[in-house]
Amino acid sequence: MCRNDYVMSAETPEPDSPTILLSAGCLFHLPLKRIAQIGRDAGFCGMELIMNSPKLKPGAGLEAISDMLPIRSLHAPFRDWAAWGGHLGSWKATTALANALPQADHITMHPPGSRLANMIQNRWFEKACDLPELLDAKGRIRFSLENMPWAEGSPFSRDPLDKLLDQCRDKNVGLTFDVCHMGVSGRNVMDAIAKVPMERLYNVHFSDARGHTEHLSPGKGALPLDDFLRHLTARGYTRYVTLELEPAAFPDDLEKTVAILADMREAMEHRLAEGARSREHAESLS
Repeated sequence: MCRNDYVMSAETPEPDSPTILLSAGCLFHLPLKRIAQIGRDAGFCGMELIMNSPKLKPGAGLEAISDMLPIRSLHAPFRDWAAWGGHLGSWKATTALANALPQADHITMHPPGSRLANMIQNRWFEKACDLPELLDAKGRIRFSLENMPWAEGSPFSRDPLDKLLDQCRDKNVGLTFDVCHMGVSGRNVMDAIAKVPMERLYNVHFSDARGHTEHLSPGKGALPLDDFLRHLTARGYTRYVTLELEPAAFPDDLEKTVAILADMREAMEHRLAEGARSREHAESLS
């Protein structure tokens, strides 16, 4: 059920089921207003806005788009950081925009790269112990670091997911669990999500994968997505699930695109509801 009037705050209790968002990246070749119209018509509760240009700034234009389909989450830039004056500048610009959008309460960020050149450039990240304070976030804004595709390392090395969860705790942020990134890393996504504390999980990027091909439509890959969604609500997850696909998943026909997105959303809602009913049944027996 869509809750377009829902805004997270310190005084507002969290909803009892996840909110399904449409990533603007699904249709990034279209104007943002058109993406909002399509998402609204397909029944989504909100959008995750991709920060792909410094021209995205607070103002009447974005407010009008958010009135059409609430911008609830933002995705910080993941390339061309020099356009914002560096990695830190891009995150601060994203935070300033989220602060100005009344229904936004979350920002997903890619951790800075681990190459030596990146580490030198982003040594501020290594020293940061409270990213919300560093980035001047309003109290309602939550941040999360996203798991990226990982190459298989030594069987004796530490699990990158464990390292990322430690990093989230150290930086006072949550986790965005990208299902297809975990899949193309050769990981069992059910085993991986079982390791994540639900209180640390703020967002899920949802798509399928097969081999090294990412962001496929649900059912077009090899990941156990139905079981994954049931698992989330069976464990009481109530925050965001963001559909994040490649534009190639959709036809040029806008009406067909709306219909495809509506079908995907309804299927996701159904699986989430199944998991919630399983949890309720288990609690009734305890």
